[in-house]
Amino acid sequence: MKHYFRMGVAALLVLVLLLTTPLLGCGGDEEEGKTVITIGMLTDLTGPAGPALVPLLWALQDQIKYINEEDPIPGVELKVVSYDSKMDAARSIPGYEWLKERGSEVIINIFDYDAATLKPFAETDKIPLASLIVSEPLLEPPGWVFCINSAMPLQLVTVLKWIGEQGDSSEEVLKIGCIAPFAGAGIEAEEKLREYCQDHPERFDYVEGFLVPFATMSWPGETEKLEDCDWIAFAGATGMNIASFVEQYRDKGYEAKFFGQEAVASFWGYVTDKVGFEALDGSVFWVGAAWWSDPYPVVDFIKGLLHDYHQGEADKIMRESIGYIGGGVQMYFFLQLLQQAIEEVGAENFDGQAFYDTAVNFETTMGGLEEWDFSDTKRYCQNHGRIHEVNAATEDLEIVGDWVLLLTD
Repeated sequence: MKHYFRMGVAALLVLVLLLTTPLLGCGGDEEEGKTVITIGMLTDLTGPAGPALVPLLWALQDQIKYINEEDPIPGVELKVVSYDSKMDAARSIPGYEWLKERGSEVIINIFDYDAATLKPFAETDKIPLASLIVSEPLLEPPGWVFCINSAMPLQLVTVLKWIGEQGDSSEEVLKIGCIAPFAGAGIEAEEKLREYCQDHPERFDYVEGFLVPFATMSWPGETEKLEDCDWIAFAGATGMNIASFVEQYRDKGYEAKFFGQEAVASFWGYVTDKVGFEALDGSVFWVGAAWWSDPYPVVDFIKGLLHDYHQGEADKIMRESIGYIGGGVQMYFFLQLLQQAIEEVGAENFDGQAFYDTAVNFETTMGGLEEWDFSDTKRYCQNHGRIHEVNAATEDLEIVGDWVLLLTD
């Protein structure tokens, strides 16, 4: 039987109301008589993805601060320790060992290559990994990696399918291109898009896909070869990749729209400052968690934390990226799972095995979102997403349509 842990809309609104009054600062000392449970985070803080991921760490820290102050898990003090991977795969194992040495009983990682490397270590040490980027080795065979997301290749083909269903002319063949990093999830995404277009030649013509280093900033050949595309996918590219490509593509007068997952929103301030909203107008992106203007109680709750704990910085954080809100929703899910695991075995008995046993039977709706869940065999939790369109007039990402079911093959 699956365990259901749902915080209803009313309960979330109560939490939001609680946040309208200032909260006390979190003390550095552990409270007497409480069991300390340590969460590790292996993330990029100073490398290429740092601008998007530092706010995500803040979102985790702020929710932990709130939990420790409001005491919804009696007898428990949560603690987070973080290791800066600098987006360097060579730091995966040293980072894991550093976090393990500091008592981490579950570790959150960002990049799929970290989790792929650490998957056997996690199983041996019984330290679950919660990965935010998904690739096939993390899902099959199912093990000690639980992905708080869905697979990028499936997100992209779901968006492409949605694009193909829009408009009146079902006979029009759309020309598709792709820019992706030369890394696990990027390689998988480019291949999946290529295959999907080949399987649907009546609607899509795959022009070309480019696998590039994360630091790529110059695109003379790629822009020329993709000049006649109707749509170009960004498959996990960084803000620098996206902004430089869009700028050089538009400078040549080319008119394709762009689509992808949350990469553009992860570097929203940088990209829109660099290229302007008009360059992105009409482009569409998958959002599996949430954007700032989305009408969900969980978004109101996390925005409340932001304004209470980062007074004077909130507007800047909201303008710059999806990191705090999208990552905050993912961290909210993770913490609900953690709380359920602690409650099932008791704080004094909690360990990685307890987290694992709860995770394989866990699901929740989080107030307004479609259900997220794991199972004995399923290691990604997001089953739906919303398509968001760039609106240059409002300078926002706006929901278009209802929830979209993720394609699973």
